[in-house]
Amino acid sequence: MSTRGSRDPLSGVRTEMSGGGVRFLSEREKSHYAAIALEAIARVRPDIEPDELMPVRALELDNDEMLLEYARQRGGIPFYRGPRLFLRIAVSGEFRDLQTDWAPCRFDDPDAAAGPPPEPIGPPEEASCLRGAYSLDASGVRPFYLFPPRAYDRTGQRIGQSERLGPWEWIDLRGSAPPKRSPAAPIRPPQASIPPADSRRPEQPLPLERDEMRRVRAAVLDYLLRGARPRAYRWAFLAGRERSSFRPLAGGFVHVRLYRLVNGLPVLGACLDLYVERRTGRLSAASDELHFRRVRSERFAEVFAKPRLSPAEAWNKLRGQIRVLPYYALGDGGTGTGTGDIKQASLMWVEESEFVCEAVSGELLRAEPVRL
Repeated sequence: MSTRGSRDPLSGVRTEMSGGGVRFLSEREKSHYAAIALEAIARVRPDIEPDELMPVRALELDNDEMLLEYARQRGGIPFYRGPRLFLRIAVSGEFRDLQTDWAPCRFDDPDAAAGPPPEPIGPPEEASCLRGAYSLDASGVRPFYLFPPRAYDRTGQRIGQSERLGPWEWIDLRGSAPPKRSPAAPIRPPQASIPPADSRRPEQPLPLERDEMRRVRAAVLDYLLRGARPRAYRWAFLAGRERSSFRPLAGGFVHVRLYRLVNGLPVLGACLDLYVERRTGRLSAASDELHFRRVRSERFAEVFAKPRLSPAEAWNKLRGQIRVLPYYALGDGGTGTGTGDIKQASLMWVEESEFVCEAVSGELLRAEPVRL
């Protein structure tokens, strides 16, 4: 059974599947709480069609609550990367909370996905498409080779160039000046003042200017210097042209994602997210994925194993596990257009694998597709 383990932005709960008093519900329990969930959805969000709900998981949390998660689908075709819906239900059956980013949309004709994938979509032929990483969702100590999904529009044309993580800019904390001490307000949780990532404001945030980037980087370095120096890992910025650690947000903030690298490989599920005011350079919020996993950040990587398999050896094991499936994607994801407040849900095709190759033993393990 696969595991998942970062703090979810919608549910606001820790999502590791092992330990910590979290367990999967039995089939009988699922049916019981699903009936309560459907009644609550019909009452709180009557605009949501029951036929579009796709159960993802049902858990009992360590605070005597049930968490039910649903994805969205239409005619058996799921949405790619959301939307999602979370319900909290007490053990007694009392409905407590519903969180979702569900919104009205128009759909492409599902018959377009009834046949085989378009001709231009072909299986990759080289091991260079694999990515090495540690994934706390699958193992706490062993590295993996992953096949990042590749997205195509309904005609078979590639969407985006790469899901590659890198190149990396190492953050060297040795010899750095001591952190600046200022009477700034205490760091708050991201929900306190940070606009949601899917903000519906029409304006797009402007790229960072040089002075703004300098202030943001200084705030990040100052924050890192306040903590313990890492032993078995290194901090790094993602410094690619298409994917970067620095992302301007609406509302005058910059989201900075820092990666922990062990043996030169990124640790998925161990990122540090910082939110900085671009005008002043003041740190407004911080969120460490390790904190929500109850993992000691100063020691967690000391027992990580080094990779033994080469990418070519892993590719020979994974290449037969790649599949091409249809999905829907909303217009702001680059695969459709929206008119007014109603977005277009367009058909797309995704090449992905539900397996990862463990880089020490070569074993194939089933896991959710790793969407970097």
